[in-house]
Amino acid sequence: MSEKKAGRPVEENPRDVRVTVRFTKEENERVEELAKKMGMPKARLMRNLALGGLDDAEFLQKVGILPLVKNIRDYVDKLKGI
Repeated sequence: MSEKKAGRPVEENPRDVRVTVRFTKEENERVEELAKKMGMPKARLMRNLALGGLDDAEFLQKVGILPLVKNIRDYVDKLKGI
């Protein structure tokens, strides 16, 4: 007879890598407000946003325009004084 362990089953690809991000108080309030409106934990919202941005960047790289987009973003940031 096989032994069954109590608890959740082991995941194939567990999320066991922790990433830390620093926000200003205002940025954190914006994130918390959006997470609340969407009915999800802040960590899940941040993971979704990060992975969505990663998917977009990989697509731009695949079609060959990521360097152009980066240059435009740098230019806009320069205009804003960031």
